Amino acid sequence: MIDKATLRRRMRQVCDLIDDRTLRSVQLWAALAELPQYHSASRVMAFASMDAEPDTDGLHARLARDGKTLLLPRIVGDHLEVADAAVGLRRGMWGIREPIGPTADPTTIDLVVVPGVAFTATGGRLGHGKAYYDRFLPTTHAYTVGVCFAEQLVDELPLEPHDVMLDRVLTA
Repeated sequence: MIDKATLRRRMRQVCDLIDDRTLRSVQLWAALAELPQYHSASRVMAFASMDAEPDTDGLHARLARDGKTLLLPRIVGDHLEVADAAVGLRRGMWGIREPIGPTADPTTIDLVVVPGVAFTATGGRLGHGKAYYDRFLPTTHAYTVGVCFAEQLVDELPLEPHDVMLDRVLTA
């Protein structure tokens, strides 16, 4: 099996070649909005997209239209925490938009939309290598949904015991 570092490099190259990212992102958010867990959620943790990830601006707008509270992650030291995005955002580590408001209780999150480099159909996820989500997700009681482009879906991943499985993966 391929090692994580090599797979990350390959998947980033693949994602850099995706040219219909905006359309496919819209399709992802439409599919997410059809899930029963989306309908029942009032507090949704999402992410602020980086270059090769699905564009989350449309998701953030949809969440606001649907009356849901958007929580975004921020990196503090070696861990991830969340805060309400409505309070305001600033550029954080790696230039990613992060919330500036007070830290939210992770147990109040209903749904987490999870980014990644690669996924399996059964909920396996390869992140960027810092294990932020693997440490954070167990602190929530939320339904977890990985989102990716179809090219990021693989048959198997070199998962380790600390890698958290997701409840669902959506692709476009």
